[in-house]
Amino acid sequence: MRDASDALAGKPHGDGSSGDLPSGTVVSGRYRILSLLGIGGTGAVYEAVHLPTGQAVAVKTLLPDIPKADEIVARFRREAMATNLLDHPNIVEMLDLGQQDGRLFMAMELVRGVSLRKALDAGPLGVRRSLVIARQILEGLGHAHAQGLVHRDLKPENVMLTSAGEPGHAYEQVKLLDFGLVKLVGEAALDLGAERLTRTGVVFGTPAYMAPEQALGRIVDGRADLYSLGAMLFEMLGGRRPFEAEDPLALMRLQVSQSTPALRDVAGPQPWQTPQLDGLVRRALEKRAEARFTSAEEMLAALDAAFVSLDHLPAGT
Repeated sequence: MRDASDALAGKPHGDGSSGDLPSGTVVSGRYRILSLLGIGGTGAVYEAVHLPTGQAVAVKTLLPDIPKADEIVARFRREAMATNLLDHPNIVEMLDLGQQDGRLFMAMELVRGVSLRKALDAGPLGVRRSLVIARQILEGLGHAHAQGLVHRDLKPENVMLTSAGEPGHAYEQVKLLDFGLVKLVGEAALDLGAERLTRTGVVFGTPAYMAPEQALGRIVDGRADLYSLGAMLFEMLGGRRPFEAEDPLALMRLQVSQSTPALRDVAGPQPWQTPQLDGLVRRALEKRAEARFTSAEEMLAALDAAFVSLDHLPAGT
C-alpha cells in the first residue's frame, strides 16, 4: 500500500475508479467518496466528504475477500477503537467507525502536507528542524503511552508534516498516523481485548526502525517506540538509518546484535554534535530497553537539553 502518510494527506492516486469504491459512492449514508488515495493488500484509503458538514475526511476500508479475514477485521476494529482513545494535536484524529455493506470503515482527519519520508528524500532537514519534529513526535507518543497504546510501527512514512496556525504565524506540525499495529497495555488492553491478538514470538513492525526486543518477537512497551524515534532522529541528522540491509531478516539481526554506529561516524564531525545531542541519540538507540529513556517525558527533557546546547555554539555555526 502507498505509505499511510500519503494516503491520509490527500495526495490523489486517481479518480477513484481503480478502487473498490467508485467516486460518488456514499458510505453509510454520510460519506461521499471523492478519490482513491491508497490501496494495498488488505485495505484502501479514500478522500471523502462528510455530507452533513462538508468536512473533508479520509475513509479507510477493508477490501472484500481478504485472507485471514477474521484476524484482520479484529485488528482493524482495534485500530479504530484504540485511535479513538487519543486526543492530541500531534496524532491524527479518529472521527467515526461504521459498516458499509457489512464491511468495516473508519473516518479520520484528512491531513494536508508531506510525509517525513518525502521530506528526508528531499535533502537534509537541519538540526533544529529535526529536533522540533522529534519533540512533537515525543509529545504524541507520550500521550499515546499514557493511554496504554504502544505504536510499534513508528517510521518516517507514518509521520506527517503539515502546516498549522494562522496566516503569518504558521508553523510546521507533526501528525502521527497508522496505529494498525498498536499494542495495548494496562487498562486499554483490558478494555479493548488485546489478549485475543497478541502473540509472543510473532514479529510486527518495520525492520529498519525496529527495537531489538521487537525484532526478537518479545513483549514490548513504550521504550520500543523511543528506539524507533531514535532511529528516525539518527536518519534526520546523519542522512541515513543506523543500519542498512536489503534483506529484512539481515536488518533485524543487525538491530539485535550489531553495535550502533556513532552519529559522527556517519555524518562526519559537525559543529552541532554537542555532547547533549550525541547522548540523546545514543541513549535512545541502546540495545537493552532498560538502558534507554524510561519514558517519552524523560526523553523530552534530554531533547530540550540538546536543543539548548545548540544556543551555545559559536556564532555562524
